Formats: sequence, structure tokens, C-alpha cells
Amino acid sequence: MGGVEEVRVLKVVEMCKGGLKVSSGNGLIKSSVNFFQVTRHSSWIMMAAVLCLMQAGCALLGSRSPEDVVRVRAQARWDALIAGKWEKAYEYATPGFRGSVDVFGFRSRVASPVKLKSAEVVSVDCKDTTCEVTMRIGLVPLQKGYPETTTDLTERWVQEGGAWWRFERY
Repeated sequence: MGGVEEVRVLKVVEMCKGGLKVSSGNGLIKSSVNFFQVTRHSSWIMMAAVLCLMQAGCALLGSRSPEDVVRVRAQARWDALIAGKWEKAYEYATPGFRGSVDVFGFRSRVASPVKLKSAEVVSVDCKDTTCEVTMRIGLVPLQKGYPETTTDLTERWVQEGGAWWRFERY
């Protein structure tokens, strides 16, 4: 047999909308379609490789810097504000703020007399559990005769309970 102790063959049972259904079978390859042939030796090698890849992937996910995390969250918050998704933008406020101010109070605070057109993270500077984020906001005044403009705003993000939140004064 040349080093092959056992061969498991996966056969196609049927095609369906949810994907391919397969069943395992033993023995020789008959007239069925084969997907894999795995020997005991190669399965251990494959399992070790998969575990190494999973561990590397988890390490990469866990090693994002605070600046990267806050950059993504700040952009997502402003994207929600631009889209008028007040409830989504409200979710980025600190838990303490959300416990004191409801979404309607939040909306009345952040609604502005301009149309928000764009938002871009310019910089993120973190020290310990606080980050200062500079955003470049594109806006169009609602009053006619005024040109579209941009302005830079600085906002504070704080880490609480392992997550980053937009600090809102109340």
C-alpha cells in the first residue's frame, strides 16, 4: 500500500441550493466523484498547518493599535451622522452618556444647520486610554449663497471596558 494506512473518500450525494452535500465513504474509489483523499500522516500535517494559520490570524486581529481601532470607529460614526442614522451614531457615545441622554436628546445636540457631506479622519493621537481625533468635515450651508466648505474638528475618544467610545459632554 506504500505508506497509506487508511483512505477516506468524500462522495457527492447531491447538489442543492445551499451548496454541495457530501457523505464520507470508505474503500476504493468507485464511480463517485472524489473531493479529498487524506492519509493519516498528511492529515496531521494539514491540521498543524491550519492551527498555525488560525493562531497567526488571531494574533493579527488582536494586535491592532488603538489608533487603528479609533480611526475605524470615528469614521464609522461620522458616516452614520452623514447618512442621518442617529441611532447608529449614538452607539459610539460612552456608556455613561447613553445612560444619561437618550437618542432623541443626542439627535437634538448633534443636528446642525448645515448638510454634512463628507468626513475624513485626518489624524489620531493616542495616549494611554484617551485619543484625540482630528476629522475633516465637508459641509454645505442650508442658507443659499454660501459655498460648500470644509472644517477640521477635534474630538476625544476614551477607552472604557476594553472598547473605544466618543466622549460627549453632558
